[in-house]
Amino acid sequence: MKNTFVLILALTTLLNGAMAQDVVKVRCELAECQGALAVFTFDGISMKEIQRVMAGPDKAYEFKIPKSGPKFYYIGPFGNNNRPVILGSEAGVLLKGSCGAMAQTLVLNSKLNSDYEVVKKTMNAYGSQANQALQNWASAPSEAAKTSGLEELKKWDKKKTSLLDSLKKASPLFARVVAMNTYLSYPNNSQGYPGELEYFANEFFKFVDFNDTGFDGLPWVFESFRAYGGTLAGVGIPENELKMFLDHMLDKFPKGKSAQGLALAGIINGLQQRKNPLAPQYMERYIKDFGTVSPESVATLKSEMESMRKLMVGSVAPDFGQATPDGKDLKLSDLRGKYVLIDFWASWCGPCRRENPNVVRMYDQYKDKGFQILSVSLDNARDNWLKAIEADKLSWLHVSDLKGWSNQVAQMYEVTGIPQTYLIGPDGKIVAKGLRGPTLEAKLSELLK
Repeated sequence: MKNTFVLILALTTLLNGAMAQDVVKVRCELAECQGALAVFTFDGISMKEIQRVMAGPDKAYEFKIPKSGPKFYYIGPFGNNNRPVILGSEAGVLLKGSCGAMAQTLVLNSKLNSDYEVVKKTMNAYGSQANQALQNWASAPSEAAKTSGLEELKKWDKKKTSLLDSLKKASPLFARVVAMNTYLSYPNNSQGYPGELEYFANEFFKFVDFNDTGFDGLPWVFESFRAYGGTLAGVGIPENELKMFLDHMLDKFPKGKSAQGLALAGIINGLQQRKNPLAPQYMERYIKDFGTVSPESVATLKSEMESMRKLMVGSVAPDFGQATPDGKDLKLSDLRGKYVLIDFWASWCGPCRRENPNVVRMYDQYKDKGFQILSVSLDNARDNWLKAIEADKLSWLHVSDLKGWSNQVAQMYEVTGIPQTYLIGPDGKIVAKGLRGPTLEAKLSELLK
């Protein structure tokens, strides 16, 4: 009986020791913390909490993460206040800093995270130097300077590829990060493309092995596809061409894999930042393809889609009412039956004031043909608002709540910069957004011939 007890004790000790070796211990010594601290993973849309602990008697927080290949985690009190950390293979990691500034927290006792910072710093430095070399080449005053500029670009292209090659065996994880960020200069690598747009669209991910399962869960997939989608959306190409480029790259990943979900989420984010009307289509694709594995993210996207659709071309413009200069309440819906330009502006806005003479000219031309303007001022001071209306001879309709950037209508229409415009049709639906100068004139000419 005694021997049996000793055997059980020995086995229990061995089992506990083995279990202890199968986790990474993360100790967080952080100031200014209130309440619990958590570990999250990121699917491109939302942070998923996998562990949450309270501080111990020594006011430190301790997590135990199962050992695995190195993976990115996020540690912080909330999903939007965190410190990215690579965990999985080291016995223990120490975080020191403050809950009030998690992004600046130090990751100590971790060669893996220290090496990552070096790789990231080197990668960013090469990218910055290459961008500067490209600018120098573009502005070179002579053919000799152009030739010298090409050689400088070649040097940085070679440094980028050499860094990538050196990491392929040393650290496959870091090699994947660098591959996602290795874009070679167009002047030296045009490969017969008709222009840089086509080169960028097809060669941005030249060094990425889309069938490598190591890209699953890698947040740099999200970051790179966000940059890719946002850049293409920002150059003003037709929607069908933009969609063709995005789908071509997105479909290179195995369908339904985590990496494709991160890429899709990156595209969504890049399109949202550009307020591109294709964003809801990619949201719907994410919901269809990843709805069962990421229900929290799907709920977030559905809410965002509902908000976006309120301001999409073809949607009924949200109604509102605010006070006119003489104190009367004027509603957008009062103007049904006409084309109405909602013009967000302010007396202190230089670009708005410079645009006003053009708008006055267009108003005079089309006001008798079913066109009206409703200007919403982001002024705080009533006198400044009224003086600008008089000085610029703005003889159309005006409203304001005199709350500056907190203007209720501006917030309803998600105005983040002025001048901003929405053109509303006689049926109350949004016809176009962001029209100014020649684009506004062309649209009015088309609609009110």
